[in-house]
Amino acid sequence: MILIRRRREPFVSRLIISVWIAIWASGCEDPADDAPNPKATATVARTDDSQTAKIQGADSPRIERGSDTPKTPPSTLIGERPGLTSTKPYVPSNRDPSPFRFREIAKESGVDFVHYSAMNEHKYFPSANGSGLAIFDYNNDGLMDLYFATCVDLPLGSNTGPRGTNKLYKNLGGNRFEDVTAKSGLGFSGFCNGIVVGDIDGDGDFDVFLANFGGNKLFENLGDGTFKDISTAAGVAIDVWSSGGAFLDYDNDGDLDLYIANYGKWSYPEDDKFCGDAATKIRLYCTPRSIRLDRHILYRNNGDKTFTDVTVKAGVARAPDEYGHGFGVVTSDINGDGLIDIFVANDTNPNFLFYNKGDGTFEDAGLTSGAAFDEGGQARSGMGVDAEDVNGDGRPDLFVTNFSNEPNTLYINMGAGGFLDSTSWMGLAADSLPWVGWGCALADFDNDGRPDCFVTNGHVDDNLRKLGRDVDYEQPALLCRNIEGKRFKLATTGVGPYFDTKHVGRGAAFGDLDNDGDLDIVVNQRDSAPAILINETPTKNKWIRFTFHGTKSNREGIGALARIDTGRLIIERQRKGGSSMSSSNDPRLLVGVGEVETIPKVTIVWPSGAENVFENVKPNQTLDIVENATLRTTKR
Repeated sequence: MILIRRRREPFVSRLIISVWIAIWASGCEDPADDAPNPKATATVARTDDSQTAKIQGADSPRIERGSDTPKTPPSTLIGERPGLTSTKPYVPSNRDPSPFRFREIAKESGVDFVHYSAMNEHKYFPSANGSGLAIFDYNNDGLMDLYFATCVDLPLGSNTGPRGTNKLYKNLGGNRFEDVTAKSGLGFSGFCNGIVVGDIDGDGDFDVFLANFGGNKLFENLGDGTFKDISTAAGVAIDVWSSGGAFLDYDNDGDLDLYIANYGKWSYPEDDKFCGDAATKIRLYCTPRSIRLDRHILYRNNGDKTFTDVTVKAGVARAPDEYGHGFGVVTSDINGDGLIDIFVANDTNPNFLFYNKGDGTFEDAGLTSGAAFDEGGQARSGMGVDAEDVNGDGRPDLFVTNFSNEPNTLYINMGAGGFLDSTSWMGLAADSLPWVGWGCALADFDNDGRPDCFVTNGHVDDNLRKLGRDVDYEQPALLCRNIEGKRFKLATTGVGPYFDTKHVGRGAAFGDLDNDGDLDIVVNQRDSAPAILINETPTKNKWIRFTFHGTKSNREGIGALARIDTGRLIIERQRKGGSSMSSSNDPRLLVGVGEVETIPKVTIVWPSGAENVFENVKPNQTLDIVENATLRTTKR
């Protein structure tokens, strides 16, 4: 079989047209709206060392177009982290009733987990970033279970209480969960930032990698509901500060390899710098630019439950001064050549984009692709990440969440390996500008066949108001609806109480917890109980779900493409690795198909190039797809 390749359109001509549109369009609101744009009223407190001797490790204030001077005087706080120092009251761009409905069930679910960040008056930097979670089926009973990460006190080794143990909850059905941490062997106690889930040995069970500050861990799923720590034997138990990562089969040998995003280097007391107000001795978190950079890691799976560091050999090492404060990672065929690529969001550094060359190496395409910087050529505070086709042209677009005073970024895939920052004219700029964004998804929450956008927000500092900064620590989540692939529109009015209140979100994961054919949302909230949001959106739209069983390709089918011809739309979705931030999503691929009674054609294109083609498929069912074999159907 020949792998289908997408038609490319000339990048330059599309770029010229898109730049013209970007100039014409603006904001997240509809053109007729009179609501003030937060971007026009935001003030900043970022000041370069050359401007004032009082500031250490901070950056220059962001200057709006048409302005010769910063909006506000320089900050007088030492080393203040980039972001808003004050803002007028936020005015949502849209208050129309939302089509979405989500019900928060955490309190009655049996999940009693409470996250611990280790934040205290010292503001040790690693405690700023929080933790993620995973949605996966640890015992292969067809129900998605929940695994939450948490942290311990800093400096490491000073933990004095029972805090700091990751927890695994078994899905009992009926939106009820049971704590099975102790008997599972996944009760890791340490400073855990991220969870990466994948079947490393192809036995059909999901194994678990923990991205930590102070030594990463790998747990093998033994297939009986328990896990075994194989970190040292596997060769991944190194002392680094990792945020998260993603599985992928970059060399197409059928084994899952692993990309790890490292945030930097921090040790106590040498890296414990004072940032904040020296007069009152109130500390804030320092800017990420104060953190020493570290190399990210690409591990090759040797096929025997061991891994080899091939970062340099594969061409993803970069020079030491070009490392990034790594956060979210997504692996997907981004340029449409049938090979799985890597996109990484970096905090205050250019984003990474590595195109797979098919010979065991990658092309470092971040700077040439247009996806490393924003429209002004500046590196943003990238944290969460996703890749999905938002406009229906068959090409995955890229999404990154950022810090306050930096709108989240949507890079539209222009073909030929190029991207254009299209955040404003796609309607995602204004509503995201005041907030600090973390976990996210471009996902179809109403099953109309078009990916919507969810972002969980929350500041890093809880004491800014003590210093006269009009900035909230708790912040609202964002949910924007995709309007026919042309624009996003804020859609939080009437969704449910969770969207009417503020939170301190960090990692977020997405999956169908109740197996009813729509995507639910789980958020690991900093120093709080998680949010478990069950999707109860009323709709006549249908869905189709895929589970993959690779035979020549990797067992999970990471990198596989599902092309669904609904008769109205041609929808392309990939089985991705990673995405969001420090979290792992439901490994099953759920695709909304709109109001159809029959799906005329479904094509699965595997990483090996093999295809499965099915015709006249009934929606609202799960299809178990075996590579190049007949269709198997379940009622999950």
